[in-house]
Amino acid sequence: MSTRPYAYRHVIATLHGCRNDLTDEKLLVNATLRAIRNANMHLAKTRMENPLVYRVGDDIMGGGVSINALITTSHLTLHTSSLHKTTEFDCATCGCNSDPWAALDTFKRTLRPTHVTMQYEHDELQTVSLPVKA
Repeated sequence: MSTRPYAYRHVIATLHGCRNDLTDEKLLVNATLRAIRNANMHLAKTRMENPLVYRVGDDIMGGGVSINALITTSHLTLHTSSLHKTTEFDCATCGCNSDPWAALDTFKRTLRPTHVTMQYEHDELQTVSLPVKA
């Protein structure tokens, strides 16, 4: 079994019953930038706008906003659904100093969900190695 030569953390969660306006791009971008700061991550310098913001009109999710932020050690992605009052959170980072759980906490304070469902949490201490069939 081999391990990564660096720390890796990945958190995927759904925030349910969010009380703020989930189509407010400015609110969500500001929360994303705060989350990056609070998690000791850094926005990557890119040729394109970073974070990338995409507003979804009235669709099966009732409209929302998608934000994709490239950080220097990986990514932070957010997708909101105004119809279901949910926010999908996905943050992965490499390195000992960054903390995706702190980023999630920032969104919990901003969006005030009634509850959070964790889909995936990974830290080096929880690593499970699966065999690969040849």
